[in-house]
Amino acid sequence: MATDEISLRKVGVGDLRGIVVDSDELKKGTELFDRKELTNLARHGGKLFGEAKGSQASPYKVTVAFSETSASVRASCTCKASWSRPFCKHAAALLVAWSRAPEAFAVAEGPPAGAAGEPRKRAAVKRGKVLAGDLMKQGVEQVVTLVRELGASGVAALGEDRLPQIRALGENLREYKLRRLSARTLDLAALLEAAAGAAGTVSPLAYTELMADLLLTARKLAKHQAGGEPLDPRHVEELVGKTWAKGDLQPVVGLDLVEYAYTTRVTSDQFVIYESRFFDLTSGTHYSEKQIQPLAFRNAEGVKPSRAGAALTGLRGGRYPGYPPFRLKISDLGDARPIDHAALERLVAQALPTVGAALAALSEHRKDVFAPDLVPVALRVDTLFARAGRMQAVDADGHALHLPEGRALEDRLGSALGGARLAALLGDVGVEAALPTIFPMAAVIEGPLGFELRVLVATDGAPRTATLEAGSAAWAREAREAGASGAAIALAEVREELADAFVVGLLALAARTTEPLEARLRDLGMEKQAALLHGVVEKPDAEARLDDFVKLYQVLGMALIRLAGATEVDRSTLARVPTYESVFVQQPARWLSPAEIARLRGDDVIGRYEAAVHYAHHYESLPPEELAASIYPTWADGSASPYVVRAFAGRREEGIAAARRAFAGKGGRVAKITALRVLAAVGGLEAERALHEVMTTERDIGLRGLAEDARDAIETRTLGAAAVQRRRAPTLQKVAEATAALTSASTKDLRALAVNALVQLGHLSAIPALRQAFHGDAAQEVRREAALGLALLGDTEMVDTFVAMLGRRGEADRDAKIAADALGLLGDVRGLRELLAAFAEGYKPGVVGDALRAMGPVAVEPLVALLEAQPRLGERKTARAVLAQLPDEELAGVLVARVRARAEDVGFDEAAMLYLELARVHPHSLRTVAQAVLDAVTEPSSGRPPDAHKGLVKAARRALSSGV
Repeated sequence: MATDEISLRKVGVGDLRGIVVDSDELKKGTELFDRKELTNLARHGGKLFGEAKGSQASPYKVTVAFSETSASVRASCTCKASWSRPFCKHAAALLVAWSRAPEAFAVAEGPPAGAAGEPRKRAAVKRGKVLAGDLMKQGVEQVVTLVRELGASGVAALGEDRLPQIRALGENLREYKLRRLSARTLDLAALLEAAAGAAGTVSPLAYTELMADLLLTARKLAKHQAGGEPLDPRHVEELVGKTWAKGDLQPVVGLDLVEYAYTTRVTSDQFVIYESRFFDLTSGTHYSEKQIQPLAFRNAEGVKPSRAGAALTGLRGGRYPGYPPFRLKISDLGDARPIDHAALERLVAQALPTVGAALAALSEHRKDVFAPDLVPVALRVDTLFARAGRMQAVDADGHALHLPEGRALEDRLGSALGGARLAALLGDVGVEAALPTIFPMAAVIEGPLGFELRVLVATDGAPRTATLEAGSAAWAREAREAGASGAAIALAEVREELADAFVVGLLALAARTTEPLEARLRDLGMEKQAALLHGVVEKPDAEARLDDFVKLYQVLGMALIRLAGATEVDRSTLARVPTYESVFVQQPARWLSPAEIARLRGDDVIGRYEAAVHYAHHYESLPPEELAASIYPTWADGSASPYVVRAFAGRREEGIAAARRAFAGKGGRVAKITALRVLAAVGGLEAERALHEVMTTERDIGLRGLAEDARDAIETRTLGAAAVQRRRAPTLQKVAEATAALTSASTKDLRALAVNALVQLGHLSAIPALRQAFHGDAAQEVRREAALGLALLGDTEMVDTFVAMLGRRGEADRDAKIAADALGLLGDVRGLRELLAAFAEGYKPGVVGDALRAMGPVAVEPLVALLEAQPRLGERKTARAVLAQLPDEELAGVLVARVRARAEDVGFDEAAMLYLELARVHPHSLRTVAQAVLDAVTEPSSGRPPDAHKGLVKAARRALSSGV
């Protein structure tokens, strides 16, 4: 970005606090500004100038400089205080003035005479070059000193005043052009600051990894500076960074690239990186395209666009030095061609064939100590094994990599794999907790239309760094259950104990700690490493121990990568998950009822795939007659829908009759969705007539789309796929155009319009694009529109995701609101449990109330049961408003059934009074319930004395006569 562009940028209050770390100086500067002690305000290029009154006769000259390539802001002042701190109060005051009154700064032709920090022209170039080298050397020495001090005495000896100094060092190192040291030092500062706020606990492995990396990097750079040891171009890019000239880049031509992920992330040194990840269909190489901006001055309008939606054939450009994914400077995007089945067939063919090949690539990659922790891969896998803790990606030979834990990933995979077969995963491979792990960013699936690419990583996510987080025996137990190598687990435990010792400090390291570890290393056949550890303790002081300790720790890390081989999965012990062709779970020891499934799923004890297997067993064990009679709640439960459809396949008359009852009954929207799927399965002229009626008269755009899809499924069987494809071609073309706009539009407004266009088309082929936008778009407004669009189109696969989002309402309020709205529109009974829990908590009563009203009849009985269990909830205006919007007859029917069911209970009077109060929202409901109450208490066969319920009878008669 241009320097004068930087000078025009506004600095907000939040930016001030981030720039001037010392709160005292910022406070003094604010007071100085308020007292109007700044004069002669000016700006030129990327610098601000001013004068401040001081104790001397002449005012202090103050300058603040905004860097063109860095997020940091530097200050200079002629006062003595500026010699010992990055921002004196005068510089802070100048920033406050720019924040509050930028119009007060005159635009100057050049720096004012005598401005602080302005070098004399004659010596500027020579002194600048000398200074740069000196600063780099000084920065390296400071890092080595820091690691020596902490390595010797441990974290406990760290004073509170040291933390700001470490952060300040990290910020300065960036200015010294020591990119990797800066980032790692800032990561260390953040880790120690977090530990200071958490009762002094620090992650030993994360801490030791950072400290080892700092020392190794500093040693490498010191050799380069002192002895002129040349740096590999990859190390220049990774460790120091460089503005590469066009001639420095390796020319690349003829690439056929497909973007499989687009991410945005903020680095520890406050830069924002927009990155596209590519796979070359010809060579199988992974590439990236990046745009890097200072976070404080990023230009949101000039953000690098995503390249998704097309295969870029014949792309040209230059490749930066570095590690995979290799960074590109694109000069010619080539021809944009559709990402069709043929293109993705090439991708799958170029993917690594086995898990073993992926681990071999990781091992080779990590031979370079400065290489990133992860290596990008595309891997052919056809099976996912879902366990309670983690999932595993299994290749054709039965060898597996683990997937990271997290419900978000499970939800994205569920969205991608429903009704499709997994062909390949694209992402990064590393080792986590002794488990070889793939962090997937995209999947290639094979569905009815052939291969399709599904993005799995959120736009605001990023390739993560694998760290061996442990801290207790829990990870080892999990690793054993997952089938990890015993040798890998043992070695990981040794590294963890060494990290624990390093946190305490090498001064305290004694033979009683190391001797058991030496024995374990010898048991693993690592005699040299055991001897190295023995020698560490023999060193006379902590500083002498440091280099050997770090060397040992790194060697053990490399050995761990070799030992953490693929685990094997015995497919014979697995059960396939219905509707998920590529997903398997362990055969259950016992079968669960739907109520148990919902409870355990809500408590996160079982995953969506284990739940699906239990649901399948339950519903497949029911006779069709019972399923036909259970419109509510069975047909209204999207998880039961596939099994209802399966039960009626081949039973045309019964299926059509049951579908008509579902349309006429109280099952709500999802019951109608299930009915449409049943009609598609049974087929026949009468089914087609029923579908045509929905397509032409139904106001619900989702039901119309589902009816059209059901009609197409029937005609595909009778007329052939070609005839149906010809009719669908115009609509599919419009869906493709809107999808391209959704994936490539540069502004959130345009992407939101694309979402609306997809929804208005009302075609189910839009669902994959909407899911991708929901999971991955950077703008929350677009994600919200996509969520509501999926709900409108009847995508019941998303219910688990929406329920989980609402369940996290205490952590992510805006996401929870989106989920509540979507659950209400969708109408699946699985959403009721969490909606009612939110309603009982008083969470956003208006939002949750609207969602319950939108669900319609299916919400009546569960809501009444909740109000009966917690009568005080019925006193809320929101509760009355929800009841008033529910169908009158449905409310009356539920309350009358309650009256009759509890007529003989001891607490009947109290319950009946509540029913009358709840019925008061509708005159008809009130009269109907009042009559039921009178019938119950005056029934001669009840054996009650006539005057046993005087108060209740009086209230019921008054309600019956008034109806208000």
